[in-house]
Amino acid sequence: MPDALNQNSAAIVPGCQKEQTMNAKSLTILYARLSREDGEDGISNSIKNQHDFLTQYAERNGFTPYKFVQDDGYSGTCFSRPGWNEVIADIEAGKVATLISKDSSRLFRDYIKAGMYREMFTERGVRLICVNDGIDTAVRDDDFTPFRDVMNDFYAKDCSKKIRAVFKNRMSNGKRCSGTIPYGYMRNDGDVNDLIIDEEAAINVRRIFQMIIDGNGVSKIAETFRNEKILTPSEHFKNIGIEVRKSTYDDPYYWHTTTISKIVGRQEYKGTLVLGKTKNTSYKGNKAVETALDEQYIFENALPVIVDAATWETAQRLKRTVRRAPKVDAEPNPLTGILYCADCHSKMSHRRSKNKQGYRENAYGCALNRRGTHKGCSLHYISSKSVEKLVLDVIRRVTSFVRNDESGFIEKVRER
Repeated sequence: MPDALNQNSAAIVPGCQKEQTMNAKSLTILYARLSREDGEDGISNSIKNQHDFLTQYAERNGFTPYKFVQDDGYSGTCFSRPGWNEVIADIEAGKVATLISKDSSRLFRDYIKAGMYREMFTERGVRLICVNDGIDTAVRDDDFTPFRDVMNDFYAKDCSKKIRAVFKNRMSNGKRCSGTIPYGYMRNDGDVNDLIIDEEAAINVRRIFQMIIDGNGVSKIAETFRNEKILTPSEHFKNIGIEVRKSTYDDPYYWHTTTISKIVGRQEYKGTLVLGKTKNTSYKGNKAVETALDEQYIFENALPVIVDAATWETAQRLKRTVRRAPKVDAEPNPLTGILYCADCHSKMSHRRSKNKQGYRENAYGCALNRRGTHKGCSLHYISSKSVEKLVLDVIRRVTSFVRNDESGFIEKVRER
């Protein structure tokens, strides 16, 4: 398989003009994506299949020079994909003339963001071609495109429901669905459902519990482990050959207080297996929230014991947890970066007004006017609540056809 298939960062294919000699907006991007949501279509939609399909199409129709960009293992409802970010960066830099995919579902399975990106492509002068869907924005506008985006979104939602059902069934039978394992354990012959004690790490786990009982706080324990150059859990797992997510810290000995606190709170160390601790708030994102106790699957005496129950319970009573009120802007407003001023077409900036009583309703205003660099734009703003209501009204209008006349919608699809 070509090297271009083994990495997200793509290169100009052999035989095409060198990238450094390209004129502005002369590049064609061939984009491929695959995830587990593709189910039985996984073979036909494999990265190799999409690569061959797209390169043959590009060369047959004269779309050169081009580069191949891929996202393997990413959902179409997720837009923080490495390959997709590369595509958008090239478009925003004014390098891209044409974007080609096998079909529109390879690009996105979120009909709201699909519309946003299509509008962006139009404004940037990027020609969009989805071969199997018959979409070519340089030839004609496809009135059926919004319905196709809705169907792609519904497909992702349906797949998500099926996957969740499978996970719930596995967890109800005491089977783990996550490949991650608690620090202090290791897989027995690679089986994630058969865990044994990793004595090298278990020594540190027992020490953490004992230090808590001795009156040390999580900050003191983290500082002690850092000074003693004890490898963090992620670094330890890498040392014993277990794949982990990339750490946010470059220092392999940087123990964070949160890490210590989570270890102390894990019931697994007293032999209790807890499944379904978190769930995603939406099938379109990866933001997880804790589930209620009655939604979790708890199995006593299901794991080898690292600390006895009495020690675990004592540590829970003695650990010191500092709770702070959340920051006002702990998370950005979800509409930040996608709202534009109707008068000058510049981005709207999110801000909060403050009075003696605290923070009032937040709002969006024209960023250029706020900086005083655009005299032709008047001073105006709109509250975030009002914008959210407008967006919701649009979503309701778009989907009302499906909700109120399903047979009519199906007939419309068949006609198209």
